[in-house]
Amino acid sequence: MKLKTVAIAAAALALAVGMTACGGAASTAASSTASSAAASSEAASSEVVSSEAEATSAEYTVYNTTGSKVTELYLYDAGSEDKGENLAGEGLADGESIVITRDVEADKQDDVVYVLEFTTEDGNTQSFDTLHYEVAPISLKSVDAAAGATAIAFEAPQK
Repeated sequence: MKLKTVAIAAAALALAVGMTACGGAASTAASSTASSAAASSEAASSEVVSSEAEATSAEYTVYNTTGSKVTELYLYDAGSEDKGENLAGEGLADGESIVITRDVEADKQDDVVYVLEFTTEDGNTQSFDTLHYEVAPISLKSVDAAAGATAIAFEAPQK
């Protein structure tokens, strides 16, 4: 994509130079138009490069609202056997939160599906297995509160 944009800019510049060499008012207008096209093309190229450089990170602010300490917390690719490191570290006390970020190439972000799994100090393990690449607050629920559809809620706790 970047190479194509640069090639278009080079062609427009070559056209502008060729038209200028012919002289006359018509060639000046054509040169001006070609220069504008080259500038627009160069700007588009810069936008593509900067948008690739500014690929968004997924960011999950995970709040422990289970009523007990979370001893294990994992965020891993759906279907993976490897859960990675325990993000709860020494434990995440009730009421505490942690921010988890992930970076994936921009063209692959739509295909990402994560599993968010957690275990509380009383041994209850719950998971949410269709978490997508996004920025979202997530409140972990207790087993009793999770008796509904999911073990998490996409909201920050009310203060």
